[in-house]
Formats: sequence, structure tokens, C-alpha cells
Amino acid sequence: MPTGFLTNPKKLVSMKDLSLTYCKAHDCHVMLTVFLPIAIRAIKPEFLKMAITRMCYFFSKISQKMIYRQELSDLHEFMVETQNQLEMCLPPAFFDIMVHLMIHLVHQIEALGPSFLHEMWSYERFMSVLSRYVHNRTHPEGSMIEGYNSKEVIECCQEWLKVQRGIGNPDSCHKGRLARKGTSGRKVFLDNDYREVSRAHYSVLQSMAVMQPYIDEHMAIIMAERNGRSDDWVMKQHKQRLTSWLKDQNIQPGETIDSITISRLAAGPSKQVTSWNAYDINGYTYYTDTKDRKSVNQNSGVRIEALDGVGRKVLYFGIIEDIWELDYGRDIKVALFRCRWIKQHQFNEIGQRVVDLQNVGYQDDPWVLAERVAQVFYMSDPQSNLPPKKTKHVVASGKQHIIGVDGVDDVEAYNKCDEMSLFIDFCKKIEAVEKNLPKDVLPWKRKCVKGKVITVG
Repeated sequence: MPTGFLTNPKKLVSMKDLSLTYCKAHDCHVMLTVFLPIAIRAIKPEFLKMAITRMCYFFSKISQKMIYRQELSDLHEFMVETQNQLEMCLPPAFFDIMVHLMIHLVHQIEALGPSFLHEMWSYERFMSVLSRYVHNRTHPEGSMIEGYNSKEVIECCQEWLKVQRGIGNPDSCHKGRLARKGTSGRKVFLDNDYREVSRAHYSVLQSMAVMQPYIDEHMAIIMAERNGRSDDWVMKQHKQRLTSWLKDQNIQPGETIDSITISRLAAGPSKQVTSWNAYDINGYTYYTDTKDRKSVNQNSGVRIEALDGVGRKVLYFGIIEDIWELDYGRDIKVALFRCRWIKQHQFNEIGQRVVDLQNVGYQDDPWVLAERVAQVFYMSDPQSNLPPKKTKHVVASGKQHIIGVDGVDDVEAYNKCDEMSLFIDFCKKIEAVEKNLPKDVLPWKRKCVKGKVITVG
């Protein structure tokens, strides 16, 4: 899983008695909404698997930041039906007051708003900050108050005095990770043949809005020379000739920032390239696939939204192989990822995105701007390990660290990518699953004990 997504599972799982210990509220939330609906696909009882998956979807749905009021009544009925299905499968002793509380969560949202506004993990996170101020264990409360007041005084002085850095208040470890920041494995090398740098440079030109007029002009020139040739010939000529054509234009820099940027991009980047193994940008921590294999975290998965020929948004998933910084001079550096793109993705019977990591495609266009992608991670689908075996992976969205970093207060205003849900069109798909269940299977029937006949009267 990505860095910061969850507490290290090795600290939570006890293999001696097969239990989960020391789980915080956020750990339980992630396990319930992300990991359980994937892991539960390995069990045999189909009816129980369907009921638990419905419960996981319910908690995933109510944890969203925006819920429409007209959806709440249907969501409440959905949860009531789900709890009835769970009562068919599980013993009565399982249903204590905490399990019954699920029925009233929708009413709580109607009264208090979306559930993320009154969850427990925000208080747990703040208590984690306060616990670091404890230096005298005989008086922990006093240490917390003294440490918190000292921090408030230092921050107030920094606001009113022209001080770059307060004494005793170190810079945050997340500072600079929104703009861009290489964190590990820095190497500088020369691409003497300029071939791979030219391919990366072409991706930069195609992604920059300021270069769009020049790209359209060059495309018009190619179309004039088309003479009945195919679209593949047009795109091939466009890729081969765009960078040299821009250099021949000899675009001079003006006084505005855009004109300077256009001039430097048209001139092309330097042959000297800086590569990294780890990179922070837009609140995500990215690793190359090579570093990922040596780490306990998975930070190499990415997704990007693009428009197809009809104008629809299409998601593409990939794995980072290289991280480069191209230098265009005048403090203009562009970070790019060279990715191994997955050819296509599908949806399983409950609406989860499933990919085959061995099905690689789009090898002629591997480069993408680092600021345009969002992080994902891939979890092995347990059901794909059943005969006939064909290993596939379920795609889940990574965790973005934005709030409080570099002065950002609003995630939605800063975020450049739409949120990706774990389930797509779940309600319709789960209805189809329920209809296809065997009619002769009774979920309340216990096969592990001998049946008894009880006569009433």
C-alpha cells in the first residue's frame, strides 16, 4: 500500500492467535472500506460474501465528502436489507449494540452532515501530536500544555516578525512536496544521442497549454501534406518533426512569463538529465518500480485521465519505471514519469476495477507529466487465484497528503484529479449477483453441526 495509507499491517496482525490488535479508528475504516471487500472474495459462501460486500459498500458510501440528501432514504433501506441478510448468516450473539448501530448511521448523517466531519481519527491524530510534547511522564498533561503553548507562541512570532525559521520549530517534513521534490536516488547523466530526451520533450510539448497554438499550426502543415495518407502516418510525422520545427521557428522570449516559457520549451531541454528513485508532488509520494520491489510500500502505481476520440474521459493505469527532471534553463524544470502502461481494465461482478499487470500496451507513448497523474495501488484479486488461475489485480486509489502542507486549506480547490471510487455502479451489479445465487442454498442452514427437529406444543 502507499506511504501513509495505513499503519504498517505487520504491527496490527498477530499470527499467533490470528487477530488484529492496536487498530486505530482510521485503520479500521480503511480495512472495512478497502481491504475487506477485496479479501472477502476468497470465501466460498456466496450469500455471506454478498452481504459483507454490501456492508463494506455502505461504509464506503457514507464516508464520501459529498452525499446528496435525496439518496439518504434509499441508503437507509439498503442498510436495513443488508443487516437482515447478515442476520440470516451469522449467529444472534454477533449482533450486539455496535452492529445494530449501522441502521442509525444514515439518521446521524441527516442530523450532523457527512460522516467525515464527526469521525474519530481527527482527534486521534491530534492526540498523537500532543503525545510528542510529553517529556515528563509524571506530569503528561502539563507537558502537553507547555509544548502546545510554545508552538503557538513561535508561530505567532513568525507571522508578525520577519523571521524565516523559528528557533525550536523545525520545518515540516512535508514542506515542498506539493510543488515537486526529489527525495531519494538522485543521479545526473547525459543522454548523448538525445533520443529518449526528445521523446520526453514531445510529451511535455503536448501537455502544455501554452504550446497548443504552435501544435495546431504544425498539425495543419502535416495535414496539408497528407495527400490521402492514413492517420497513423500523420501522427508519426507529427512526433518526428514537431521538436525540430519549433527550433526552426526561433521564437524569441518576450517580457511575460508565458512568452519566456514558450521560448525555452521551443528551444528544447538540456542533454543533462536528473533522475530520481523517489519523488514527492501534489501530495503523493512516488517510487520507481525498482525501488518499490525493495520497499514495504507500493508507490509506483499511477492513473491519468485522458480524452478518447469521441471526447469521453478514459482512465489509464500504469507503473512508474523512471523519474526524470528535464532542465529547460531559467529555472524551468519539468518532472516526468516513464510508465509501463496497462493496456485495458475491466470491471468484475461487483464493480471493482480489475487489471492484468502483464498486459502492457501504449509503448510508443510512455512519458507523462508528473503533475498530471494521481496515485493508485494494485492488490491481488483472491478470486483470480482460483482455477483457472490468471492473476489479476484490483485497483484502489492512493492517499493524498494536502491539508496543512504548504498552506493548502481546501483539497477540492487544489486537487487536479477527480476522486476514484473503489466501486462503480455497485447497486445494479449486486442485484444481478443476488439474482444469480443458487436458489437451493439456504444461508441460515449450518452444515458444521447435526440438525435437530424441535416440536412446538
